[in-house]
Amino acid sequence: MAILGKIRSQGLILILVIALALFAFIIQGLLTSNGASKDATLGVVGDSEIDRIAFSRRVENMMQNSPNLSTVQAVNSVWNSEVRGAVLKAQIEAAGIDASEEAIKEQISRSFAGEVNFQDQNGQFSEVAMNTYVTNRKETDPNWYNQIWLPAVANIKDQVKQQQFFNLLKSGIIGTQADGELEYRLANDTRTFNFVNVPYTTIADSLVEVSKSEIQNYISNHESEFEVEAQRDVQYVFFEEKASEEDKAKLREDLLKLLYTQEAYNKATKQREDVLGLNDVTDVKEFVNANSDIPYSDAFTLVSKLPAGAQVAGTYEAGKSFGPYVDGEYVKISKLEAKKTIMDSVKNRHILVSYNGAQRSTATRTKEDAEKLADSILNTIGSNKSRYLSKWEYFKDNQELAKGEDLGWTVYSGNASSLAEGYRNFLFENKEGTIGIAESSFGYHIIYIEETKNPLPAIQLATVAKELEASKATRKKLFTNVQKFQQAVNRENFADLAKEYKVTVNPVNSLKILDENLPGLERNRAIVRWVFEENTEVGDVDRFETPTGYVLVQVTKKSEAGMMSPEDASLTVTPILRNKKKAALILDKITASDINEIAKNQNTTVRTAAAVNRKSPMIPGVGEEPVVVGTAFGIAEGATSKPVIGEKGVFVVKVTGIEKAPDLQNYTSDANELAQRTANAATSQLVEALKKSMKITDNRATFY
Repeated sequence: MAILGKIRSQGLILILVIALALFAFIIQGLLTSNGASKDATLGVVGDSEIDRIAFSRRVENMMQNSPNLSTVQAVNSVWNSEVRGAVLKAQIEAAGIDASEEAIKEQISRSFAGEVNFQDQNGQFSEVAMNTYVTNRKETDPNWYNQIWLPAVANIKDQVKQQQFFNLLKSGIIGTQADGELEYRLANDTRTFNFVNVPYTTIADSLVEVSKSEIQNYISNHESEFEVEAQRDVQYVFFEEKASEEDKAKLREDLLKLLYTQEAYNKATKQREDVLGLNDVTDVKEFVNANSDIPYSDAFTLVSKLPAGAQVAGTYEAGKSFGPYVDGEYVKISKLEAKKTIMDSVKNRHILVSYNGAQRSTATRTKEDAEKLADSILNTIGSNKSRYLSKWEYFKDNQELAKGEDLGWTVYSGNASSLAEGYRNFLFENKEGTIGIAESSFGYHIIYIEETKNPLPAIQLATVAKELEASKATRKKLFTNVQKFQQAVNRENFADLAKEYKVTVNPVNSLKILDENLPGLERNRAIVRWVFEENTEVGDVDRFETPTGYVLVQVTKKSEAGMMSPEDASLTVTPILRNKKKAALILDKITASDINEIAKNQNTTVRTAAAVNRKSPMIPGVGEEPVVVGTAFGIAEGATSKPVIGEKGVFVVKVTGIEKAPDLQNYTSDANELAQRTANAATSQLVEALKKSMKITDNRATFY
């Protein structure tokens, strides 16, 4: 009653609190889970707004069709497609390009050629079948018609327009005879020259200083090369959730109880009774399936392929139990059920009779008809090798009825794992010379075992396996350590704490806003989202749970979008500026004009480059040097160049041979090849140029 009285006395305050809570709830309902307005735009390309709902639907469809794609990968793929379509749309509309009904129909027939619902009885695309299906689906499922079919047709129409646009673009790109001759000359005219190369590496880096201001000046003069998006540097430690030594010991103890018969109290009978262990049970399969994390298997395993802890079973007699032993992430006990010798290598061929519904089958016969046909072929062959081979040869060349294939050698410890189970079992359960039928998911196989070799011991084990998992106590201890680390990091050094807790610090640089991976971790988009949140500052630390443990992440650097800083650009720019300064020092040391004297003064040798062309300006032993090769083409035979600043050092060349390719009557072939190459490159280059010319607003990171 006292509590109720206090509530009544504070009625106004209570009403205000409830009102504020309701207001917060309403506001939250207007936002997505990450705080983004539900009505916010996903992106804008020029004057075209990218619809968020339609975009999301396309992402979902892509992920359904490509299940190995991550969400971000699908988002990026759809985004690139949307941006490409938007930038082209403006150009297509300005050019007045439209798609004809005939062109759209033709593209639809190509796009949906494999759609079963759009095919006639012969499996061919049918416009009538398509229209019938779409009309019926429109009436029964209007959402499909409006949200899937109509956008698909609109997308096809856009594809047709884009193709027409690119065809117009390509048609305007031609190669003249002059272009063709230049292309021919670049590839076929050659020069042979002697050269001296004084590499930049002959001057120590320590002798050449590059200042921060010089790097900044270089960036300012090459702004387009150093524009960067927002980036973050982080470091993280990973606390893995894994079984402790105590957990392993407990698991071994539990498995030992399953290995041998134990006396236990039965609550139902209120008596102590014997509980049979793996060593004594008669129905081994039932026992394994009732107690193991891995189902029972009656497969034989080569002794050589057993885990180290189980290889001793090769010396046991059937009925012997042993363990526990560790096999990867499991602790196991096993009972030896049988031993036999398996031919590790089996040479074989088969005649396959498939049926409608079998794997990779195009046959129309039923399964029952396929079985009858396989029996008929086997009855004709019997166990006669020559009759089998004659039938096999026939079906190898005439595969309409059945398919003859020679699989060669199948190795039990190797490629046998790729075969269908029924086929594989037949090979290794029968002797050399056997002819018989095996059924698999592909159909019925009439198999001939031609030869066997490499007999190896194999055993059949009944195994109870328990996965090594961290116990509740271990998980609690781990979580406590994680919490202590997180609390202490606010007052202690991250790296020092990592040493104390025996975890490794993993630095990750240049994270971008749409990244989803941190090296060494599984995909974890949540970490990247947090790192780029507006209120996340340098030094902040947060904890993230993963399926295998906990990650503690600290932000170490924030770089906003714009020009790269001199510090970040140093790795790229410093070698460029340093080589320029080294080139100047080398030029000061070259005072002679004779190439042999230059080589002697610079403590190097004169080398030769033979038959070098301009299209592939490679100097043997040096690499690509276009300026140096271009210089050789610009001086007369016998002439020596002035020192040339190249990619790898300073060069002096002396031309010793000029080879001009013979003149052709016309250069149409080279001109056409050049025009085709230019046209193919122009399409992608045009799209990239259009992107740069348009304002693009990208809000993907807000929603994904």
